[in-house]
Order: sequence, then structure tokens, then C-alpha cells
Amino acid sequence: MLVELVRDQIWHIQAPVSFAGITMNTRMSVVRLADGKLWIHSPIRPGPALRQTLYQLGDVAYVCAPNRFHHLFVDEFMARYPQASLFVAPGLPKKRPAIRYTRILSNQPEPEWDGDLNQLLFEGMPMLNEVVWLHCKSKTLILTDLCLYFKEDAAAITRVLARMLGGYRNLGMSRTIRLMVKDKTKARTSRDRILNWDFERVIVSHEHIVRANGKDAVASAFAWLG
Repeated sequence: MLVELVRDQIWHIQAPVSFAGITMNTRMSVVRLADGKLWIHSPIRPGPALRQTLYQLGDVAYVCAPNRFHHLFVDEFMARYPQASLFVAPGLPKKRPAIRYTRILSNQPEPEWDGDLNQLLFEGMPMLNEVVWLHCKSKTLILTDLCLYFKEDAAAITRVLARMLGGYRNLGMSRTIRLMVKDKTKARTSRDRILNWDFERVIVSHEHIVRANGKDAVASAFAWLG
């Protein structure tokens, strides 16, 4: 079920996914914009309970596939919410030519949510092309795969992997994601833009949320960039 993270503003839900034989949770986030419309980040499979809860919260208006990897349930989700607009990360239409979308996400907030959410494309990583958001009112940063945060409650194999790659017991950028950085100068510029934002909380897709001192955690996660 959806869990309220910020009263009347942000909710989230986790669902298991398998990748390369490893099962972990992925997170969908929901933001209620100032006009009451719902903004969806990284949709999961829209089961009956989730659809009922979303119906009670408001109208699903905008759905975001935030990078070139988080798109598995987009078609199924959009089939349930055909009235919504789908926004996709740069490069995703080339990866999935059949995907039907409204607009490719840019390095600036889209007009549909400008004022509620700040936005940037994390540059220098064309294999990932992750778009990052800040919910300004609640000071909440929304990431997808750029950073991970696993704790002791993860499955044993996931804990082992997190120790090897990074992101165990603290917010971190995995070694796999680091290898995707092809232009450190552009990546540092994107990092610095993020750190200039005013935020305390950090949502990531995998797996725990940083609930306080988020800017320090993000700065530490990206410190390897120099």
C-alpha cells in the first residue's frame, strides 16, 4: 500500500523486482501538486489496491520514466491511466521505439509542474540519463538509481552485493553506476546543481529513504567525483 511520507504531499510504495537473479525492492513515488493533480515517479505494476488508493488521492496526470532503466511497468500503468501524460528520460525512446510518450524530459522543469518541482538531467552519464527532481515545498530530493541505500533488513545476497558495490548502511553511488560516468566535468556540474538545492530528505528507488541531513549524505555519495 502507499505510505504517506510528507503529509498530504508525497506518498511512496515499494514492490519487488528481479534483476540478474537478485530480488530487491523498487519504489514508486507520488507527489500531489499544488493544483491537486498527481505526479508519478517510476511507476510500478498498478494493482487494484494501488489504483483505489490513487483514486482517493486525486487524478493521475503526469507519469515519469526517470532514466533509461526504469520503464518496465510504464505500458501497463499507462493502460490504466490513458488520460495521463507520459514523460520519459532522454534515450528511452531509442531503447524502446514503440513507447508512446508525451515529451522527453529536459534539463529544466516542465511547464506542467514548474513551481512545484525543480528538475535537472544528470549529465555525463548517457547510458543512464537519469532525471532528478526536488519537491521544493517539502525539501525532498527524488533520485532513482544514482544512489542506493540498503540496510540490514535486505536479503542476504542483496546485502553482500551492496557491500561490494556501495550503498550499504549509508547512501552511496554504486560502482556499477560510477562506471557509467563518461564525462566527470559534466557530472560534477550536475552534482553541484543538486547540492545548491535546498533539501533535507532523499528518496531513492533502492531501497531506504534518507529522512534527515540528506544534503550531507548526497555530498558524501558524490565525493568521489572530486
